[in-house]
Amino acid sequence: MAAFSGSSPFLSHTLTRPNHFASSQTPPPPTPPNLPSQPNPPTPLQSTASSSEQQKPVSVKVEQQKPSKTKADSTDWIASSLTRRFGLGAGLAWATFLAVGVVSEQVKTRLEVSEQEANTRNVEKEEEVVLPNGIRYYDLRVGGGATPRPGDLVVIELKGEVAGSGQVFVNTIENDKKRPLALVMGYRPYSKGLCEGIEYVLRSMKAGGKRRVIVPPNLGFGENSADLGPGLQVAYQGLFFVITALLKFDKVTDFAGSTNFVILAILTLVVKGSWHFRQVVLSLLVVLWGLRLGLFLLTRILQWGEDRRFDEMRANLGKLAVFWIFQAVWVWTVSLPVTVVNSSNKTPSLQAADFIGWIMWSVGFLVEATADQQKLVFKNSPENRGKWCNVGLWKYTRHPNYFGEIFLWWGVFVASTPVLDGAEWLVILGPIFLTLLLLFLSGIPLLEVSADKKFGNVDEYRRYKRSTSPLVPLPPVVYKNLPSWFKATFLFEFPLYSRNLPQEPLNWCRTNPVEKSDELKIG
Repeated sequence: MAAFSGSSPFLSHTLTRPNHFASSQTPPPPTPPNLPSQPNPPTPLQSTASSSEQQKPVSVKVEQQKPSKTKADSTDWIASSLTRRFGLGAGLAWATFLAVGVVSEQVKTRLEVSEQEANTRNVEKEEEVVLPNGIRYYDLRVGGGATPRPGDLVVIELKGEVAGSGQVFVNTIENDKKRPLALVMGYRPYSKGLCEGIEYVLRSMKAGGKRRVIVPPNLGFGENSADLGPGLQVAYQGLFFVITALLKFDKVTDFAGSTNFVILAILTLVVKGSWHFRQVVLSLLVVLWGLRLGLFLLTRILQWGEDRRFDEMRANLGKLAVFWIFQAVWVWTVSLPVTVVNSSNKTPSLQAADFIGWIMWSVGFLVEATADQQKLVFKNSPENRGKWCNVGLWKYTRHPNYFGEIFLWWGVFVASTPVLDGAEWLVILGPIFLTLLLLFLSGIPLLEVSADKKFGNVDEYRRYKRSTSPLVPLPPVVYKNLPSWFKATFLFEFPLYSRNLPQEPLNWCRTNPVEKSDELKIG
């Protein structure tokens, strides 16, 4: 959010002025030096009185020496030309015409300024005005001039600072040169940090007025938005990419991804500076999740050693760079709900969606944390070496940690819905992206392939996989008796999860008819 304070904007007329007024500001071209007298060539006046046979070549020569119209950009040159051709009276008439135009323009401007000053008044009580796009402003002085129109040249003085931090990014009032800022209404790009929000406020502001304006981040810096999203992700992930590429140290990969959520949530909350209860709660939930997951993954990789996902990437810088860029996209997309909430100016009262979302987050957080700890203890036990984890929550789902992560981020989205409006509902892409990522790309498919290759020939593992849900926790007795179409449609048991599972050998029961008949005889 950016806060601006400005005073006494000066509104000029539109820039579509007659050419004679604009051209009067340019200095006249230097007078050509007098040429020495030459008796043979006739002067221009003499050439007009000569015979027609001599006039034709002379006229061509005069046309070649005549300056083009584009060079006649000075009214003084026009006056001197008129004087030479039509006498002193024409030149004086032209000069008088210009003088009358300039004087009348100055008189008109003086009258407008005096009328503006006469109608300008200070505001005794400041009242907040909230515009539909989130801009808030307070009138400190009501101007008496005209409101600007598209194409008008507007001169303003302003001081802009980032709300919360107090960082000044533009100041034309207290600088040494005392230079105001000039802009043409309706034309971009701007300079000196002027933003789309300020232009929006100027449309209803009369010349001579003064306002204190608070602009939301999405309008704070126009096309160069102050969004901390993609840029922050790329910078943060780029730092760890350099560490990984130069030092061949990939143990910080998951830590960098998880803590990036923390940094983004904190910065969007602090930069906005509103500190509404909903913003604080959602930011705190994301911080708790990111810190817990980041520290857990860092501790686990330090215990287990190298991350096998990077065995093929360490020597290929291109693949490594693509991975880190994709991780930045993952952080930015999944964080969309909390980012939009933290940058919103809407503060509706707490609703049922808030509490439902917070409960969903709590359940998902508890499931994910419990599942991670149970699997870590199981793997660290020497007697479980070479076995798959099927204890605790892992009895009811093959991937309880992923279920918890997906469920808690859907909870964050549900808790953000009270402030969503219009295109802001697109933040639903965050939990959708995470769900699809874990179901079809980097989550469940990779772990299912790895487990099938290790334990696919073990009958007990095959029975565990047939009777255990891949994601949603269910009792094995219930799940194994459900029809296949129901599992695939509602419980995410997709065929790709078993494509690497070895086929079961067929058990043939061969019967000898002779033996059977003998057996019957004996019986």
